[in-house]
Amino acid sequence: MEKIKNIEFLRVMGCFSIVALHLFHSWEINKSFPNIDIFNKLYVTTSKGEVAVDLFFILSGFFLLLTFDKNKTICGFLKAKIFRLYPVFIYMLILAFVFHFFGLLHFDLYNNILALFGFSGTGLAFDSGNIVSFWYVSSMLWGLLLYFYILKYYDKKHINLFAALVIFFSYTFMIHANNGIIRNHLVTYSNCFNSGLLRALGSISIGYLIAYWYKNNIENINKYIPSIKSMLFLTIVEFLCLFFIINNLMFHKIKFNNDFIFIIIFTLIVIIFLINKGFISKILNNDIWVQIGKYTFSLYMTHSMVIRIFKYALWKTTHDFFAIHPILNIAIVLISVLLFGIFTYHFIEIPAKKYLTTKFCNVPQTHVAAERERERVITLVNFLKIA
Repeated sequence: MEKIKNIEFLRVMGCFSIVALHLFHSWEINKSFPNIDIFNKLYVTTSKGEVAVDLFFILSGFFLLLTFDKNKTICGFLKAKIFRLYPVFIYMLILAFVFHFFGLLHFDLYNNILALFGFSGTGLAFDSGNIVSFWYVSSMLWGLLLYFYILKYYDKKHINLFAALVIFFSYTFMIHANNGIIRNHLVTYSNCFNSGLLRALGSISIGYLIAYWYKNNIENINKYIPSIKSMLFLTIVEFLCLFFIINNLMFHKIKFNNDFIFIIIFTLIVIIFLINKGFISKILNNDIWVQIGKYTFSLYMTHSMVIRIFKYALWKTTHDFFAIHPILNIAIVLISVLLFGIFTYHFIEIPAKKYLTTKFCNVPQTHVAAERERERVITLVNFLKIA
């Protein structure tokens, strides 16, 4: 289906906030450079970056219903998802195995096997293995598989009630179990309810309900011509939502002790961007976000490994240089993350997806060639527009 351009902006924004979190928080850069003020400040202000994963879950649920094909089998659905998501993961596992021999990290064999079977984000594994970011894919796969099964075999009026109950109970459970904090995927409550899976189910349910509303109202949305006052009102709401998200995920430590406020704001910004009648959503409805957004999965999957290599290889051997030039250090890491993600997209993610789809999904070579040519033309046209 055609990309919703301003929604791709939200995907890019969420990806960047997670990269910032892992750079300044998860890998504790402030312990490597304890006396650098900018590192200490960013360590605090980016601490909520992981909540952006819930935005990814919402978008997954939204696009699941939007692209749902009742004729597709459950095995066919799962196979398509694995072909789309697993090649980059396996590629990163291979790199982790190679880096193990150079002493850059310890290859966590058994947890990597559990992750390979999709258990790292379910509570059935005590650790994520070497590719920490894959927990999101694991939780998302199980959540999407559940909803695909329900959509295929159950009446929609019952699914809507099910989704509403899942949202309420999953987030109520997490919020009260953690004093308002949405915790990471390794936390399992009452030895049964895993945080990663609860987050996936709750947010995918939100995305499903947004898609249900959108599909039933898309004609009215397209016909709606707002007045200037209405456009100004929508623009103000868009600005306030974006300011809240960007400020509190990357530049400010939120003082309100209930992370569910993020879920509300994520839901509101997705809906208002789908309406696309405010000035900000119209400005962001640009092809450039589609071009950048296509790299987000590879960036998300690879960035933690790049940061870890910097921590165990470069920061130890060139500590004084990076301590004297902290801004340069940040720039070098971010550029490295970006370049490696782009490389992975073009040379691993896309070639593997095309090969596996052609080989095992009965897609003719002519169709693949046509899609490749279509993508090339679109990229060229968008580049000329930007130029």
